[in-house]
Amino acid sequence: MGIAYRIVMRAAGAASALVGIAMLPSLAVSLFFREYREAAGFALCLAAALLFAGAMLLPARLRAAGGPEPKPRDGMLIVSVWWIVSSVLGGLPYMACGVLGGPADAVFESASGFTTTGATVLSGLSALPRGVLLWRSVTGWLGGLEILAASLAMLPLAGAGHAVAQIESAASLSERLPARDRGASLRLLAVYAGSTLLLFLILCGAATKPFDAILLALGAVSTAGFSSLAGGMVEVSDAAAFFLCVFMLLAAVNFTLYRRFTARRRGVVLQDEELRCFFVIFCLASAMIGLHLLLVSPRGEAVQNIGNAFFEAASALTTTGCHRSDVFLWPPFCKLLLLFLMLTGGCAASTAGGLKVGRLIILFRLLRRNISVRLHPNAVFAIKFGGRAVQTDTVNAIAAHAMLCIAVFFIATTVLSFDGAGASAGAVFDVLACMSNAGPAAADPAFGATWAAYSSPAKLFLSFLMILGRLEFATVLLLFTPRYWKND
Repeated sequence: MGIAYRIVMRAAGAASALVGIAMLPSLAVSLFFREYREAAGFALCLAAALLFAGAMLLPARLRAAGGPEPKPRDGMLIVSVWWIVSSVLGGLPYMACGVLGGPADAVFESASGFTTTGATVLSGLSALPRGVLLWRSVTGWLGGLEILAASLAMLPLAGAGHAVAQIESAASLSERLPARDRGASLRLLAVYAGSTLLLFLILCGAATKPFDAILLALGAVSTAGFSSLAGGMVEVSDAAAFFLCVFMLLAAVNFTLYRRFTARRRGVVLQDEELRCFFVIFCLASAMIGLHLLLVSPRGEAVQNIGNAFFEAASALTTTGCHRSDVFLWPPFCKLLLLFLMLTGGCAASTAGGLKVGRLIILFRLLRRNISVRLHPNAVFAIKFGGRAVQTDTVNAIAAHAMLCIAVFFIATTVLSFDGAGASAGAVFDVLACMSNAGPAAADPAFGATWAAYSSPAKLFLSFLMILGRLEFATVLLLFTPRYWKND
């Protein structure tokens, strides 16, 4: 228990330090717009986060001398503690600024940001303080970075970076980032920050107000979908919506491909099987939705329907969860396709949630192999991905992950159905939205764009479900098994 205790303290301290530092832009914005009450709240929360970080990191450093090194399995504990501490501390500004009064609401809003889910219990966004709106988007931006790059590049945790990298890309078939290569991590961070800045400049050129452009850029690149627009993406221009759609898709691409691209390995990027399948799914789904809308809608809305089809398909597939049209009024066929896209999600090692395209490819080929084995019992069929055979352990891990998703879905839906607000068919879609980190995809129009109707215990449960989905389920659930805590 000694090494686990030290790891928990270091992870909690590093997470609280990063959360505290991330409050500085919101504090500055509050002062700039003369929101002195909110500025005082951010200053208080910043001081509390840094004091907590010092209280955690200093004893852990003193106990580190001569202690055992973290094992690869300790990465599960690191990322779980990191996300839980970030979600709790990230909710303090909402309470200190007087925006949310209940701890459950604050934790829900914070967890939704750090997991890039994008669900919210807030209403009347345009009337909220600017500093609070920026803080929502900053939490989503940090969550989109998955905090992996930040931990590897700036806050290494006692040599456990390799374990963190393994957990973050669990069961993926992508190239993993070098755990101790700070240069690679900083390049990844530069790509992430650079794309955010580029989108901000483009949105400003597309007649978007600078502050709104900042929030939209943070929300699109992180696929959290947060913004300051009470009316959603309907308020942005067509040009801005187009570029938001493009950058949402780029954010859902495997970020290790950007590393290959910057290393002048462009041919390898274009040949990536998961990337090609991702864009094929998007093109087919958006074309089917657009064609169906053309058939059932008036002729004068043809251009608008096609544009909305592409935007909503991109938002669902990247699990950004922002809407440019009232999808609740769409035909059932279109809504069902959006649901499938939401569950599919983006590529591995991206800011998007969902099951991930690479895993679906392997699951499909596993099913095809099982059918072929029944037809030819003596034949040997290898499952290939990207032209290479996939190891049996990897295939089994992906199949187990899919079964675990199904099990968690049924259990979570049953639990949420006991809540008054979730005692309807909407609970099914709300659970799926949290599990896939797809954000405001609640199926019940009575909810509007907010989840405030749920009770406090239900909000805490949904917050935990968001963290489960962000950390690939097994990462967190393994901590509740007795064998994990054995020294062997």
